[in-house]
Amino acid sequence: MFPLNATTLPATAPDLAYAINHSLRAVFALARDPVEVRDLSYPHLAAINVSLNGAKLPDRPPAIASLVGEPAPALTVGSFNAGGRGISIGPAALDFALTATGVELYQAKDQANQIVLLLHNAAQGRIEASVSKSDLEALIAEVAKTEAGKHGVNIDSVELSLRSQSPRSLAAEVRLRAKKLFLSASLRITGQLDLDEALNARLSGLDCTGDGAIASVACGVLKPHLEKLNGRQFPLMSLPLGEVRLRDVRLAVGERLSVSAEFGSSS
Repeated sequence: MFPLNATTLPATAPDLAYAINHSLRAVFALARDPVEVRDLSYPHLAAINVSLNGAKLPDRPPAIASLVGEPAPALTVGSFNAGGRGISIGPAALDFALTATGVELYQAKDQANQIVLLLHNAAQGRIEASVSKSDLEALIAEVAKTEAGKHGVNIDSVELSLRSQSPRSLAAEVRLRAKKLFLSASLRITGQLDLDEALNARLSGLDCTGDGAIASVACGVLKPHLEKLNGRQFPLMSLPLGEVRLRDVRLAVGERLSVSAEFGSSS
């Protein structure tokens, strides 16, 4: 989805590139303009390429636009490529890639009456995102330290273990070391993540146990946050997909956690 910050669709390929670049700069910190548009016979385009290598997402990114009314045809694109390596999200770096051919982009309006471009149709494509286990540990550590610190508990180590249970399910275990004054404890947080065919992730079975004098205190701090997450579903892709249908959705576990899917139009 590309909010264009304009009330009408750009009239030329250079104007379109300018609008998408402006839109992405409102979301990411970027060293250069990320978008290249290759014209064919506007509004028919040969290619749109978006490179977000090294982009940084702010701590409070803009809210996703709410759409009003029915989308309508806008552009056709022979080849669409979007992604980036090392996209910074807090202490983690995400790699992301979306490739597609035979693409139809539709236009819709948001609540401010501005144009938003949507992926409506594609002959075929693939999407993949991955993050290293060490970066996931850093993300977990940041959250745990923030919440535990409010109660005078220090978290000084985090270790994450991931185990594949099926192509779309994994079990997770997080081991933490907590300290308060001269007391310490080892904590163990366990849970399961399941991914559906629409790239929605669901967390379940979240629990905190521990050994040591302050284990009950530390788990008491963390459990309310785990309860809020338990059973919740999180969309990993907020992109409205129109007639596009995902298939072969997979979770892969190794030194990196990766999510991938093939997609294409329904017949």
